[in-house]
Amino acid sequence: MNYETKQLLEELKTYRDDMVARNYPFQRISDIIVKWENKKDFLEEAKKENKELNKSYQESIRQANERK
Repeated sequence: MNYETKQLLEELKTYRDDMVARNYPFQRISDIIVKWENKKDFLEEAKKENKELNKSYQESIRQANERK
């Protein structure tokens, strides 16, 4: 391997290492965003289910009162 090729490879390795180092924070930020998006989706779904359960509970109370 000649000197120029070795130099080129060293430059490419340095560039790659720099890209990897810079990518980590962006990946970490992406992970945090996804985590909170999932949490938000979970909370919205839980609220929706809670409303449905509440409606169902109110309906069961109404039916029980009608039977009395």
